[in-house]
Amino acid sequence: MALYTLYGTDHSYFTGKLRPYLRYKGIPFQEHQVTLWTYWQFIQPRTGVRYIPVLQTPEDEVIQDTAVIIEELERRFPDRPIIPETPQQKLVTLLLEVYADEWFLLPGMHYRWSYQHVHDKYLMAEFGRMAGPLPGPLRRAVGRRISKPFKNSLKYLGVTAQTIPEIEAWFEGFLADFEAHLQVHDYLLGSRPSLADFALAGPLYAHTWKDPYSRKILEEKAPRTVAWISRINAETQPEGEFLADDAVPSTLLPILQHLFVEHWPILEDTASHLPDWVRAHPDKTHVSRALGWHQFKIGKVTEKRLMFSHALWKMQRPLAHYQALSVAERACVDDLLAQCDGLQGMQFEMPQTVRRQDNRLVLA
Repeated sequence: MALYTLYGTDHSYFTGKLRPYLRYKGIPFQEHQVTLWTYWQFIQPRTGVRYIPVLQTPEDEVIQDTAVIIEELERRFPDRPIIPETPQQKLVTLLLEVYADEWFLLPGMHYRWSYQHVHDKYLMAEFGRMAGPLPGPLRRAVGRRISKPFKNSLKYLGVTAQTIPEIEAWFEGFLADFEAHLQVHDYLLGSRPSLADFALAGPLYAHTWKDPYSRKILEEKAPRTVAWISRINAETQPEGEFLADDAVPSTLLPILQHLFVEHWPILEDTASHLPDWVRAHPDKTHVSRALGWHQFKIGKVTEKRLMFSHALWKMQRPLAHYQALSVAERACVDDLLAQCDGLQGMQFEMPQTVRRQDNRLVLA
């Protein structure tokens, strides 16, 4: 049987999104632990970038970015689809994918690196695996060097002494909301996992559950979330169904409201700054991953962080879905959005759109 090859690591945020998807779909694959050699000799030459995970197809295509990988695999393996076709559920799925992929980086990176001293031995050993088989102390020493850029990313995300209490309060609030939802439903939209479930598995499994400090938070405060993590990562799962009649559970409304109140303004502000970046860089052929610094708010604290252009490509997906709805479909969706403070957000018009070309962003 022809196998796909997943290149990633067990503690990788986005590998944690893709791996359970491959299992759920029953796609035959083998996993290859990424090493420095893999980066230099395979990933960078084949993709032009150095990001994981990547997927190598049986035809020797190499695909980068989980959203692109999953979109292509859904085309090849249409059974057990993970993106609902109905207006409300599809919009919620696409919105929560953006939320999980982009906003959850804050708690994911914060708990991993702000509390590194608690789980340093484990974490450095994990990063050290990228150098190949080494004795324990040397493996951790190499891991410390490899992991330094990841730890340094905290300031770019806006994780500071001022925002940390707000990030932790927000995350514990999310866990409480998710626990209430899981009391009623196995997954976000019923008894079948959606794209949004797999996206959430990235931060909740690969970072929060794998790292010893944050694992204790889950064990103490979120037993249903722990069960969901086990369920989403199971080798086999029953098929299940999305809720009938395009229903979106009321238990998701608090989560969606936080998305629109805290994360969506960051996306809008980033999108609004893109034309300024374009005018300032007329000779650039690709859009930089960082567009400069801006102010953002979390809880009662205002801080600065970098504006990340890749988030705009993700933001375009739910906006495009919403804007393509018929008048009748939009009326139902608008009623849902009004309940979670999202109606105005979905009226946002991108001043400049982007697209992917050779795994980089260019102006559309």
